[in-house]
Amino acid sequence: MIVFKDLNKCLHFPFKFLKSIYYDTRASYYLKRNCKHSNILKSKRIRVGFVVQMPQLWDKQSSVYSAMCSDKEFEPFLIIVPFCDIIHNRIDNYGEELNYFIEQCNNGKYILAYNGKDWIDIEKYRFDYFFYQRPYDYYLPKSLISDTTVRFTKICYIPYATPEIKNTGLYPYSFFKNLYFGFMENKDGADINNAVFRKNCKKNIQQFLNVGYPIFERCLKHKEECKYSTFLWTPRWTYDPIIGGSHFMEYYSQLTDFEWNDARLIVRPHPMMWDNFIKNKLLDEISVDKILSEWSDRHIDVDKNESIDTTFAQTDVMISDRSSVIPMFFLTRKPIIYCPMDNDSSECGALFSSIIPGLYIANNWKELDHWIKMLRSRIDPLSVVRNKIIEEHFSYNYSATDNILKTLKKDFYGD
Repeated sequence: MIVFKDLNKCLHFPFKFLKSIYYDTRASYYLKRNCKHSNILKSKRIRVGFVVQMPQLWDKQSSVYSAMCSDKEFEPFLIIVPFCDIIHNRIDNYGEELNYFIEQCNNGKYILAYNGKDWIDIEKYRFDYFFYQRPYDYYLPKSLISDTTVRFTKICYIPYATPEIKNTGLYPYSFFKNLYFGFMENKDGADINNAVFRKNCKKNIQQFLNVGYPIFERCLKHKEECKYSTFLWTPRWTYDPIIGGSHFMEYYSQLTDFEWNDARLIVRPHPMMWDNFIKNKLLDEISVDKILSEWSDRHIDVDKNESIDTTFAQTDVMISDRSSVIPMFFLTRKPIIYCPMDNDSSECGALFSSIIPGLYIANNWKELDHWIKMLRSRIDPLSVVRNKIIEEHFSYNYSATDNILKTLKKDFYGD
């Protein structure tokens, strides 16, 4: 038996290595073939598909889609996929995402990825470019994963989140190897992936660009006055420190019982938080119902907005674990109380490191309590620091959406 297990190990690693080589070679072959396909039909509109599954992530792509809907050179489609149920491990039942994305269509078109019986054959729609919401194929049916679609279209990606640590899991190789265009969140993200895929990038069959991040563009345009009265808490979905960690268990009782007086608290849990906590037995359904009931009794609202960008307009101060919502909210020029994991400052990525000097750091409840009371009193000494960081590091994002459309047109027409 021991010999058999050792033999399995010996066979497993060479097989995994050979499989990796196969999929790398396969991806490069299709990327190169897609580049050779001539699309130069001046009367033809550029057909673009957007795989959509989570309303909460749509704000990263929505401005690009909307701009395409208003541009006669583009013909955009939404490919609506059922939300992935991580508790029951299934993706074959539509929920609220269906009506949400149908309403987002504007004058564009939509396609249902699942008809109740079968998944669509996406190849027959002949898309020139194909955008994904997330770089994780395991949330999708086989017919829509990147290893499938790379065979017949140019895959594009706008990050659904920004990396807060150096060794991020937001650039999974298995997905990124299939990308034709990666419209990255900043120069650091572009440089990292251009280095990883340097051979393909030199051949111009992959491009990772820093032309601006659309959600940063939207956040920079927020002009609401900060009244220091509405606080937003955004607890994370997992206690895994590699993915950012969470302080939900540590702070939910204190924040629930806090005397907010003339201020108010809104809670926006990560969309996967309750299910993940239940799945990992940190909470059960009865406990979740009890917490929600307590919040209701104390007039603490659970945010219902699909887009967090809408919530930002209603918020004065944000309280957050390490999360990609921090850089986004930072660009509204309003204050943030950051709740880090132990000694995580040395692990921070370049983007997140650039904004840390403008954050109020709360390592425990005593410090969090202090910053809440200070900001509620309209004392905000880091306001000047935030404005300086934004002007020095983020102002180029103002033209992100336009730059992405120009890049696609240039590639399509070969100008």
